[in-house]
Amino acid sequence: MWKKIGKFLILLPAFIFAGELNFDASVNRTEVGLNEAVILTVSVIGENIGRVPSPQLPDLPDFDIGGTSSSQSTNIQLINGKLTQQQTIQFIYTLYPKKIGSLTVGSCKLEFKGATYETQPIEITVVEGKAKPPPQQPPSAPDMTPSEPSVPIKEDLKSVVSVNRKDVYVGEYLIVECAVYNRLRIGNLGVAEMPTFSGFWIEPIFDAKAWDFRRKSIQGKSYDVCLLKKAALFPMSAGRQTIGSMKIDASLIQPPRDFFDFFGRSKRVRIESDPLHINVKPLPMEGKPAEFTGGVGTFSIDASVDRTTSEAAEPINLIVKISGTGNIRLIEKPTIPTIPGVKILAPETKDDVRTVDNRVKGSKEFHYPLIPQTDGEHLIPQIEMAYFNPQEKKYHLIRTKELKFTATRTSATEVAQTSGIKVLGTDIHYIKPNIAQLKSQNISAGWWIIIFYIGSVIVIATSVLYNRHQARLLTDQAYARKLRANSLLRKRLREAEGYLKKNNEKEFYASLPKIILGYVGDQYNLDIGALTKGQLIEELHAKKIKKEIVDRIMEFLNQCDIVRFSPGMEGQELKELYKKTKDILKEL
Repeated sequence: MWKKIGKFLILLPAFIFAGELNFDASVNRTEVGLNEAVILTVSVIGENIGRVPSPQLPDLPDFDIGGTSSSQSTNIQLINGKLTQQQTIQFIYTLYPKKIGSLTVGSCKLEFKGATYETQPIEITVVEGKAKPPPQQPPSAPDMTPSEPSVPIKEDLKSVVSVNRKDVYVGEYLIVECAVYNRLRIGNLGVAEMPTFSGFWIEPIFDAKAWDFRRKSIQGKSYDVCLLKKAALFPMSAGRQTIGSMKIDASLIQPPRDFFDFFGRSKRVRIESDPLHINVKPLPMEGKPAEFTGGVGTFSIDASVDRTTSEAAEPINLIVKISGTGNIRLIEKPTIPTIPGVKILAPETKDDVRTVDNRVKGSKEFHYPLIPQTDGEHLIPQIEMAYFNPQEKKYHLIRTKELKFTATRTSATEVAQTSGIKVLGTDIHYIKPNIAQLKSQNISAGWWIIIFYIGSVIVIATSVLYNRHQARLLTDQAYARKLRANSLLRKRLREAEGYLKKNNEKEFYASLPKIILGYVGDQYNLDIGALTKGQLIEELHAKKIKKEIVDRIMEFLNQCDIVRFSPGMEGQELKELYKKTKDILKEL
């Protein structure tokens, strides 16, 4: 008896140690077709590691980065009264190969708590067409301790990934839930692997920060159910899309074998859900309007201007607002009809999306600066947009009402006439006397003539320069955007500071990429909304921006994408992210 107890007491502390950090990179397949995606997963595993920074990706000249996401799981154990927690943080990147052949994904790096970690390079073979599917491998046996009396777990402990529908159109969202169902005695529980959502745009709804079980009755049986994740998934392409399995590790408490085995024994098991296959149908080509901008759902459109009068070519802000239920974030900007005598600049976008009762709803705004080039009343025609309603299986065309505004003092002639030059010329003409009268006057009168003459020249020169400036504002979009870049930057920074003070993490995260991308777009006259990340990198290199700065910008944008879907940051970490934004702006 004492031998048994002594052995237990000796072995127990061996479980309570602080494991070192494990940094690893893997891909879902090492042979792909030229038009197929490779999923690169960079994993950080360790005990009580807190928040780790995004890894530094290697140069990927042979790949385009199509998207990024992240996942985090925590395995909490209570052993001998001591609580330990092992975290697994995964950074997931979708890579698209650019050419056929043997390509290399270099080493990823991580700097954390004064140490530098590095992964091994990965070789990927890219073939023409589609690659052969990998051979099916028999499932590996879970790591279990042998036991005499086995515990039935098939129906009593489940890893469940469920969706509300399996047949959708491209862009039509479905709701996914990841949960654990339990009816057994469990010593500890941990998430070994969350499902992958390749091929979907993810709109997070809920991510659990701790194990929170609620009693539910399912098909006549009572279960303790813990919801781990809930999200809206928007399929990006047609075909058969797969949602991967969720794997859960558990230690089950076994019944004691005899009186002295009063602690009982535990049995380690791994359970996993079945993968789900989603049938994604393409949007019909028949009846597809030219005004279709990618909206799938039900929407309305409205337009307004921030004021109805403009003086001296002062910009009018046209706001086009799209509201409704569906893939709001993925809707592209509508086409604004030509407005005679008005220059239309590239818009800024702002979206407000939320999920209520499993419905993704909200609005997206496009702010178009309009610069009048001629005087008079200007008519903004109806703005049209088409969307696809998946329930009705047809397209709808919606439009805004017409708007009007009045512009004055836009021409160079009128500016000159209102500058006082004509009156000054009359004054100079009036004070011209004959020579005799001039000689008899005080010498100070001559100085007054000179002063008036110089003043008139200055006013004329100023007017000419101002008119040239106004004309260039109307005709040179790059000049106009660069001129207003700093003022718009200050405005965006103030908005971000406001979100930071209110601890509004969602809006704060969304504002940071807009600060960097908005400033870059204005400084270099780039239509950021129309560029992929790969195209953006090429444009920045073409503008002679240093490679180190471009890398910092892309790393920062990836980090912003990741933290949007990660657990909440501490206040100090938010401030550090904001400081990083300012540091990048200083380099630009």
